[in-house]
This record gives sequence, C-alpha cells and structure tokens, in this order.
Amino acid sequence: MYNSPYWFNTAHYWIGYPHIEMSRISKYYYLMQMAFWFQQLYVLHVEKRRKDHVAMLSHHFITITLLVSSYCFNFTRIGNAVLCCTDLCDILLSCAKILKYLGISTVCDFMFACFALAWPITRHGFFTAIMWATAVEPTKYVDMTWEPAKGKFFTSYTQKAYLLLFLLLNAIMLYWFSMIVTVVARVVRGDGAEDTRSDDEDNE
Repeated sequence: MYNSPYWFNTAHYWIGYPHIEMSRISKYYYLMQMAFWFQQLYVLHVEKRRKDHVAMLSHHFITITLLVSSYCFNFTRIGNAVLCCTDLCDILLSCAKILKYLGISTVCDFMFACFALAWPITRHGFFTAIMWATAVEPTKYVDMTWEPAKGKFFTSYTQKAYLLLFLLLNAIMLYWFSMIVTVVARVVRGDGAEDTRSDDEDNE
C-alpha cells in the first residue's frame, strides 16, 4: 500500500473511480483476506464460546460483507486501507499469545504493550480518518451514479450503507478496547497479560 497513490492521501480512494484493475499482489491479498475471514466463522463455532462471542460473530459478518462488496463494487482502495489499519494489531496480538503459551512472560507483556499502543492509533485514529473520508470526500471526486455497465456502484445510498457498517465495526472495536484497557491495568499491577474474554470458560 505504501507505494500506492492513496498512501496517507484519502482523496485517492475516490479519484479515478471505478478502480477496476488491481495489481496481482493486491488481488492475492484481498482474496486471502476473504478466505481467512470465512474460515474464522467456522473456527468461531469450533472453539469454546468466549464472553465476546456475539461481538466477534458480528465483527466477522461485517468484515466479510465489507470485503466481498468492496471487491465486487470496485472499492478496493478503501478496502485495502481498512485491512492495513487492522492487520498490525492482529499480528502483534498473535505474537503476544504465542509468547504467553511458550511461557515467555516478560516479552509477552512487552508485545502486548505494543499491541495496546497500536490499537487506538490504527483502529480508532486511522480508521476514523477512513470513515471521515467516506463521509465527506466522495461527492468531490465521484459522480455518485449507479452504472454497473461502467463499474460504478457508489451512490448516496451505498455511501450511507458503508458508513453504517464502519460505525458498527468501530463500536465493536471500542468494546474490545475497553477489554484491552482492563488487561493493561492487570499488567501495570504486575499480574501479567491474561485474556479477559476467557473468564467464563472455566464455568462452562
């Protein structure tokens, strides 16, 4: 994404729309993300339910809806931006979990601190910028007409639908951020990073 014209320039989400052609690596990335989130729906129902099961299920459905529709409707630039915003935290959290399972607690706590710092920056700061760009910029660069034959699908109704999905996604991420703050408080007290979502598992 850093080589693209829309790297920290949200106007290029819309300039030149529709963006029908994609580079090979971008298409691979998009399709792999779709495959990942579809399999996550299966994984979610195989693992034990956590206290945020409904939030997780809602997140997966919203993510899949955004991915599939943005791919079909040629909104892949903004879709790619959203994926890049969210992927960093997923990588850091996965690394922290691996370190926790290996019993390397000190490095785990450090990795979790990086995750906790990256979350509000990427998932609320950058993501809010993307929502703002979706709300105010399209009419400057897009004719907002539904012309499938020309690959144009962005209208005022499409805009409202995407903003609604983004707002729902942001609400779920705020809920998770409250859980992250709880874990951070545990680490500061010296209790170590523990997944607060697992509290109910022992009672099942």
